[in-house]
Amino acid sequence: MSPSKRKAQEEDDSDQVSSIKEFKKHVSTYAATSITTEDPGSHNNTSSATSPIKAAVKSEEERHSGPIVTRNALMWFRNDLRIRDNKALYAASMRSKVGGNNKFLVALYIVSEEEWAEHDEAPVKIDFWMRNLVTLTASLEKLGIPLVVKTAKEKTDVVKVVEEVVKGMDISHVFWSQELMVDERRRDRQVKEALLRHSGVYVEEHEDQLIVPAEDVRTKTGNPYAVFTPFYNTWCKLVESESHYLEITVTPDANPPKAKELYAEHFKTKSPSSHPHPLDVNEMKRRYPAGEDEAHARLEKFVQEKGKKYHQGRDVPHQDGTSVLSMYLNAGVLSTRQCIVAARIANKNKIQSGDDGLKTWIKELGWREFYRHILVAFPRVCMSRAFQPKTERVQWSDNNEHFQRWIEGKTGFPIVDAGMRQLKATGYMHNRLRMIVACFLVKDLLINWQQGEKYFMSTLIDGDLASNNGGWQWSASTGTDSQPYFRVFNPLLQSKRYDPKGDYIRRWVPELKMLTEQQIHEPSHALPPKEFAKLGYPKPIVDHAKAKDKYLTEFKRALALS
Repeated sequence: MSPSKRKAQEEDDSDQVSSIKEFKKHVSTYAATSITTEDPGSHNNTSSATSPIKAAVKSEEERHSGPIVTRNALMWFRNDLRIRDNKALYAASMRSKVGGNNKFLVALYIVSEEEWAEHDEAPVKIDFWMRNLVTLTASLEKLGIPLVVKTAKEKTDVVKVVEEVVKGMDISHVFWSQELMVDERRRDRQVKEALLRHSGVYVEEHEDQLIVPAEDVRTKTGNPYAVFTPFYNTWCKLVESESHYLEITVTPDANPPKAKELYAEHFKTKSPSSHPHPLDVNEMKRRYPAGEDEAHARLEKFVQEKGKKYHQGRDVPHQDGTSVLSMYLNAGVLSTRQCIVAARIANKNKIQSGDDGLKTWIKELGWREFYRHILVAFPRVCMSRAFQPKTERVQWSDNNEHFQRWIEGKTGFPIVDAGMRQLKATGYMHNRLRMIVACFLVKDLLINWQQGEKYFMSTLIDGDLASNNGGWQWSASTGTDSQPYFRVFNPLLQSKRYDPKGDYIRRWVPELKMLTEQQIHEPSHALPPKEFAKLGYPKPIVDHAKAKDKYLTEFKRALALS
């Protein structure tokens, strides 16, 4: 880490409470989920002296010590590429109605490749974003809302790009959904500061990545949770007792018809539709079609057909037992709130009880929430730091050959190699295998978990900083359990437990497809040397028993240091 980033990280860590408070500092005075349609230009086309919009405008005028003039409203899309259940988008739509029939809602998306590179975003993931940008453009066009796509050559240009759009399109109010990562929060602060220097320009950030705001989930002493189970118990109580957390925001109103004529140039401009990546383009489109309609169809199918068996199917990697919705959640094509609402309805309005499969899936979504709360409460995890700082004393192996063999799926451990080959071929890996290959990299090869984290982010179509970082830190080396470092991990036992017949291994390691159930998990020991040599499959690159001892010795040494 560079000295500047280290200093910035230390400043962030020094005042976690401030970072949490700042997270909710500029919440809209008229929350999207509470705005009705009693204002002129809305669905009902009626007026009322006590409408929520008018009340909100009055409140805003009082806050700014003067009348607020509404011109056009701007919605800045980032990782929320959807029109349904998008609080900021709906609030922006309602704000544009305040200006009357000659005011409009405009949308913005900024292509910032330097930011993508700094976050190791996978090319196949960026391609998925661009494909979803096309479907979002079409959805907005049906509403008469133009999507302006701009490019920031350098990440520092983002501020200038937003300012230029605001000035050029006569914008008075800018809306966006808050992001949680340190760099993005700093960027948004800079954009906000720049915009607020312009007379008559206002900014509204909406919390939409978290179902329950970070400061609402606290221990009895008022601190953020660092362990999942108590976090989840508190989170569930809040969600079940306060219905507003799961309220779904409706789609925005259409712009006045004149928008199509006024912004004809933008409607004719095509959004980026792809991004170069090394995988089969047609196969990626087939596996992961773009669009909200596809995401909701998958959600509905999963809840109705596979959800009740999820607690069993999620651990069987050769079966189609998971939702495969993570890439849609990552791109914001689907919200976590929409998923929980759908599952809860199917589970007879229950979250922690009821059907085993559905409550297990809801709990997995709870993990997604937890990892995001960690980003807010402990910003160091965004800055290449371990959640448990004492584990930074570990002396990791610098064996690059072992790391490359892990990447290529040539470690000689069939279950590990199968997972890594699935990732390389499809940009995706079954969640159980993510845990197995992560533990193997750290506990058998003693290679820094951050190398694995970076590789996953650069390869996964659903790579998500919060979930990816959390998964690596928790399952591999630096989680929050009392003794996470010394959990027993054995790739052979994992293989026999989760792929007992070797179906998953045969799918991704074809060299072993002719082996029996008894041979396939550990072929180098199960077959005579000459027979094994004919397979063309590598011998294990480490002896598991010796590797385990080495790992335990090193972690105990590091943790014993004062």
